[in-house]
Amino acid sequence: MAHTSATSELMSLSEKLLALLRLRRDPDGFTPSARDIAQATSVPGQRKPVVSTSQATSLVNGTSCNPRSSTVTALAQALDAPAAFLLPGCEWDDLAALRVYRERPEAREALRLMEGLETEDLVEVMSMLRKMRRDAGLPEDVPAIPPPPPGVDQPREGRPRRLRSLSEAAERAAADLEGR
Repeated sequence: MAHTSATSELMSLSEKLLALLRLRRDPDGFTPSARDIAQATSVPGQRKPVVSTSQATSLVNGTSCNPRSSTVTALAQALDAPAAFLLPGCEWDDLAALRVYRERPEAREALRLMEGLETEDLVEVMSMLRKMRRDAGLPEDVPAIPPPPPGVDQPREGRPRRLRSLSEAAERAAADLEGR
């Protein structure tokens, strides 16, 4: 999905997560699974990850779309993205700009220096930046979300899930309740 900050259509949380998963394809072209996402939210010293596999599945599929801030933060860290990208609103859909903002203090200073300038001045700054990119052999325009590497938009099929007996399931549920 091509998306630019000039587009008026808002990306849903699910669409943003799918975009991030596409950027993290493995060498064979498969996206991380919900289990991979959950495991990546694990905190050392804690038994359970911050985001469960079922919660990751619900968020990616769009059946859940209003996570807690701790969930958003954990997902962003797990997917190496600024947490602001996962917030609602078109002003947060520009992943490339948010990454530059997060990773480059000099870019933050450049933004502060633009405060109060007239539109014509900002257009001139953008024109100068495009020329600098051309001179450096870089493309003039940078997409809001980088194009993903080739691959498929689904995780690699893992091993089949082992069916648990009723007593095993009850033991696991009891252990989970004790851990809370």
